Amino acid sequence: MAGPSLNVPTDLVAPASPLPTRAVRQRWDDVFLGGLGVRVPDVTLSTAELEDRIRPLYRKLGFKPGWVEAVTGIAERRVWGPGGDAVSGAVQAAHAALAEAGLPAASVQVVVSCSVYKPRLEPSMACEIQGALGVGPHCLNFDISNACLGFVTGLSVVANMIAMGQVDTALVVSGEDATPVLDATIARLTDPSADIHTFKDNLATLTLGSAAAAAVVTSPRAARSQHRLLGMTTVSAAEHHGLCTGDTHGMVTDSARLLREGVALAGRTWAEFTDLLGWSIDDVTTAAMHQVGKAHHDTVARHLGVPADRAPSVYPWLGNIGSCGVPVTATLARDQGHFRSGDKVALMGIGSGLNCAMAGVAW
Repeated sequence: MAGPSLNVPTDLVAPASPLPTRAVRQRWDDVFLGGLGVRVPDVTLSTAELEDRIRPLYRKLGFKPGWVEAVTGIAERRVWGPGGDAVSGAVQAAHAALAEAGLPAASVQVVVSCSVYKPRLEPSMACEIQGALGVGPHCLNFDISNACLGFVTGLSVVANMIAMGQVDTALVVSGEDATPVLDATIARLTDPSADIHTFKDNLATLTLGSAAAAAVVTSPRAARSQHRLLGMTTVSAAEHHGLCTGDTHGMVTDSARLLREGVALAGRTWAEFTDLLGWSIDDVTTAAMHQVGKAHHDTVARHLGVPADRAPSVYPWLGNIGSCGVPVTATLARDQGHFRSGDKVALMGIGSGLNCAMAGVAW
């Protein structure tokens, strides 16, 4: 039997609230960047060497050696040599970050691994890194997967945990290994069926390199530094999720559209970011940007109005190092004397999806 009808006066029914249209905004008052560490592999793999390995395809297409470097600006990248790998590199970077923070590994309460590369499906890479560091059992560990934006996303997650009082000391790490995907791509490009379309689809993979990075993030109780992580904005353009797709066997990229849509997304994120922190482009002393290659780096910097001397680059000798791009660029810029007390540093990440996030640090 039907129940009684309920007639509610229309003037008592609240109109549906529109969905939020702003970026995801996060502000933190008491989150500190305690230490940064990097590990750059010792073995150099030049772009010329990669081109030499696909010489038959070059002859078929009529390409001359040097084409990839001319287009991407990447002369070489690093790969892990014998006895080295992404996990051990991440552990070394973590030790360096902890030493700078003046904290023992035993003080870490959460380890978050954020790399694109995964040595296996399980256990988590964070678990393996925690074990190698000798951190005790009272520590949370997990992986975050968000393409090249992973490290910046990891900073956001642990900053929120600290702001909520869940932990005092967090370790964010990434270890990238480009060798497996490079080898698979070379095999694909040397197949007799490879043509210009194969080359265009796989060009971005030839820019990849290996590296490791780490950051220690703390509450005021554990802080030994005055470098404050102020806030972050994140904007997505998920309608473009098909522009760059990858797995352990390779990466297929629509480079032209990826550049165009990525630059547009960076512009929207920058507008939200500067509004959140009240910064202008003149306030930013260093912009540590994701390192893809010359076209992306220069076009984004120009679009946002970042002067070249405030946008350091590592891609010419490290290539696209995935989630390590932003932290490695920031750490090496710091080591080269770019950061001074009171500086305003922007960490500017972007990853396949498309997703973009920008964080501000008061140095």
